[in-house]
Order: sequence, then C-alpha cells, then structure tokens
Amino acid sequence: MHALPATPTTDLPSFLRRHAARILIQAAIVGAAVGLLSLLIPNKFTAATVMLPPNPQADLGGLLSGAGGGVALSRALGIDAQNEIDVYLGVLRSDHVNQRLVQRFDLQKAYGQKDVEKAGKRLKAHTGISLTNEGFVRVAVTEPDRKLAADIANGYAEELDTFLRLNTNTSARLRREFMDQRLTETESALAAVEDSLRDYQTSSRLPLLGTESQAASSAAADLLGQKIQREVELGTLRKVSTGANPRIEQLQEEVDQIDRQLSRIPPATTEIARLLRNAKIQERILLVLTEERERARLLELKTMGSVDVVDRAEPPLHKSQPHRTLITGAAFGLALLAGLGLARLREPVSIER
Repeated sequence: MHALPATPTTDLPSFLRRHAARILIQAAIVGAAVGLLSLLIPNKFTAATVMLPPNPQADLGGLLSGAGGGVALSRALGIDAQNEIDVYLGVLRSDHVNQRLVQRFDLQKAYGQKDVEKAGKRLKAHTGISLTNEGFVRVAVTEPDRKLAADIANGYAEELDTFLRLNTNTSARLRREFMDQRLTETESALAAVEDSLRDYQTSSRLPLLGTESQAASSAAADLLGQKIQREVELGTLRKVSTGANPRIEQLQEEVDQIDRQLSRIPPATTEIARLLRNAKIQERILLVLTEERERARLLELKTMGSVDVVDRAEPPLHKSQPHRTLITGAAFGLALLAGLGLARLREPVSIER
C-alpha cells in the first residue's frame, strides 16, 4: 500500500471556531502593547508657510526686465523668466539659507549636534519644500516644538526675501554706477561737439545740412543708441556674472553687427556734416543713458519686499506625527495574521491510506 498526502483533520470553519477567540485576544494584546509603546514616541508638529510664485511683471534681479535694455538677475544668471520659480526653490534649498537658519535659531543646540553641518542636515530632513498644484511655493517644517516649527517655516520666507532684496540693491547699484560713468563721458563729449559745431558754423558762415545728410545722421544716431543699450547691458553682465554666460556672447555679437552697419554709412562730405552727426549721436546716447540711470536709481532705492506670503505659519494645535492609530492597527493586523499562521501549523494532520 502507498502513503497518500497528509490532510488536515478539520475544515476551515471548525478551525476558526476553535482558535478565533484565542487569536483575537493575542492580537488585541499585541496591538495594545504596541499602542502603549507608541506613547513613548514624542509628538511632532508640522507648520507650513505658503508664498506666491514670482510675479512675471516683477524683477527678481533688481532691474526692470520689461524696460528697453533692462536685464534682470535671472538673465544675468543665464535663466529665462519662465524659470524664475526655480530661483525661489533653489534659494530655499540652498546651503546659504540652511546655515543662516541654523545660526538664527541655534539649531545646533536644539538638535544636540556637534557641528553646524550636521545640524543643517537635520534641518533639511525636517523640511519639505514643494510647489503646490495651484502653483504656490510651500515650505513645511516638522519639529517636536510647535513654536519652533512655525518660526523656522516663516524664517525660510524671510531669508528668501532678504536674499532677493540684497541682490536687487546690488545689481541696481552696479548698473547705476556703470551708467554714471558713461553719462559723465557722454556729457563731456556732447559739450565738446556742440562747441566745435558752433565755432565751425560761426567761422565758416555755413548753413545747416540738407534733408539727406540729416537722414543719414539720424540713422547713425539710432544705431549708436542701440549699441549703447547693449553695451550697458553687457557691462553689467560682466560685473555680476562669475562664469560663462551665453547672454554675454549674444550681446557682443549684436554690438559687432551694429559696428558693421555703422561702417557702411558713408561719411559726411563736409566738416559740418560730421560735427552735426556726432552731436545727434551724443544727444541720443545721453537720452538713453539718462533713462536707464533713472530706472536703476529708483530700483536701488526700492525697499519693499520681494516675497508675497499667502499663509504665514502659525504654531499648529494638533500633532502631525506619530500616527498612533495607524501604528496600533497595523500591529493588530500583523499579530492576527501571525496567530492564524501559527495555529494552522500546529493543527494535527492525518495520513490517508
């Protein structure tokens, strides 16, 4: 005779009737024990601050990006306006802001760390920086101290505002200083040209230029005005850029192209034509520089904040961690499954022949 496979002596319903009560009691005990142990885990509170994304009409770099010849910090850094939101997120996640907050709130002591670098890593682990579905920038900080969590979350917005404001003033000041120098040079050149033109007309008793010569002078003046606009932007970029910047190469190519166009304009046939052309050119340059300098001066004096906070973080009333109900339920479920498995393994089996 051959031995057949072993089979349980009872079916599932009878198995459950015999063991259900004991397994449920054991699972309940395990769940309750884990629930009590979870009370030892300290409560943590999450505070969040919500900020508006960068305004396309605002200028993160401190210069009027919408004005002719203007250049924002975003362009100086080699990024487009539509990517200015990445500037917000990048600054918020930067080591600069991280270390400023560690020092500001004495987090090395609060976290019990030996150095600021480890405290900074701990802060990053406690912080979530994200872009919401509505397009807002959200900074959430989780800490055992509810007030500290709110203060750090608000600190992120304040440090971002400070960073943008400092860069606003620095960029505008560099631009204004560059144009101050060009204005002084242009005013001196214009005064010299006007004196030479007046003296030459007086001594030679010559009439003013005709329509054709005046048109050529106006065309040259327009080209020189465009050249000066690009040279102003190019000079500012070279001061604020620290590495390779495609915008610098583009501006230099535009300046070279304008120079080639100017070289094709025929020179004036008389001395008075040359002097009049130079006077018109200097007047146009002076007008452009004066407008650009005024923009930079106003932006240099700008003191309003760059960051608009929609929801300022407040100390939360309720904890966010740990989820004790979830922990207890998971422990009960696992204990229930384990009890069923062990009871099934202990069931006696019969050998059918």
